[in-house]
Order: sequence, then structure tokens, then C-alpha cells
Amino acid sequence: MFKLFVSGIVAVAVVALTTPTPASGVTFDKLTYLTFNTPVQVPGATLSAGTYRFHLTNADTSRNVLQVLSNDGSTVFAMFNTIPDGRTLLTGEAAMTFRETPAGVPPAARSLFYGGEYHGYEFVYPKGGPNMIAAVVPQPEITFTTTPAPAWEPVIEPEVEPVAPVVEAAPEAEPVPEPEPVELPRTASPLPLIAVAGLGSLLAGLGLGVLRRRLG
Repeated sequence: MFKLFVSGIVAVAVVALTTPTPASGVTFDKLTYLTFNTPVQVPGATLSAGTYRFHLTNADTSRNVLQVLSNDGSTVFAMFNTIPDGRTLLTGEAAMTFRETPAGVPPAARSLFYGGEYHGYEFVYPKGGPNMIAAVVPQPEITFTTTPAPAWEPVIEPEVEPVAPVVEAAPEAEPVPEPEPVELPRTASPLPLIAVAGLGSLLAGLGLGVLRRRLG
């Protein structure tokens, strides 16, 4: 019995040493103050740079609804549900983690962890949140001024004495020699004439022969 009693005391001591103690100043409703040096997104709102109060809305019945108020508690900026989250490294003070956002988009708060606690509160964003699209910066209004046209003044050209044009004599044209007559090449041949004369003599001879026969 004595050994069992001693073992029980040792077990209680080990649990007491390994259980993290809550950070000083943390109240039952988990009230904490966080200061941001840049705009931050939370579910349902975008907080400007400044100090804000985070606490549970109804710590007696619900331990998952967080509310964000101004530093003096007079203005409520957001109220949203959370789900349990965990971490492996402890911090002495409250710490917040953030989601990655594109350039030009305020960082979005992910989870809130209180000092000395491994479990935390992950923020539940409404459908479509958080915002991941950079806001369109309006272009400045275009302004312009009109400049009056300069006064027109006539341009007076200086008088110039007329100069008689210099006419150069045209060079005498050289006589063009008349072209010599070109003799056409002789391409005709006497053979056709000889053939015609022979054919005529042959026909004349035949004709005389026939005539003699008829007369005889």
C-alpha cells in the first residue's frame, strides 16, 4: 500500500510538471490584446493597423466563438466561429498565425494561440473568404490645362533685286549622215525559169506533132 501511495504521488507530480500553466493575465473568456502594424483580414472584416481585443463571446456555454472589438471595447468589428487547432511549440504570450495571400492583399489571420497552450482556435471564414484578390486602386482624375496659341504676326521678307537670267547658247547640232541604201540579198534561183521554159518547149513540140498528123 505504501508503494502504491508513493507511485500515485510521483504520477501527480509528473502531470503537474508536464501540463503547461496558463500565461499570466489570461482570463476565463480568453481576453487578449493584439496590435497589428498592417491591415489584417479576419472572418467578416479587414482590420486596420492598431490594437484590438479578442475574447470568447460566451465562455460559459460556448468555447468556440470569438469576438473582435476595438481597443476600448466600444466597437465590435467581427464575431465568428472557430475550430480546434494545435501546435508543437509553445510561446509565452498570445500568438497568431496567418495564411499566405498574394501581393497587395492584406494577410489573413489563420489561428490564435494563447501563451502556454498547445491548442488554439482556427478561424472559420465564410464561403469565398478570405479575400485573395488585390483591391483595384482607382486612378487619379486626369487634369489638363490649355495653352493659348501664340499671336500670329506677318512675316516680312526682305526685298531682293531681280537678277536677269543667264541664257546659255545651245550647242550646234552635228549633221546626221543619211543612211546608205541597203541592198537586199539575192535569194532567187534561175532553176525555176529553166524548168518552165523546158516544159513550154515540150508542150509546143507535142502540139506541132499532133498538128502534122491531122494535116497528113
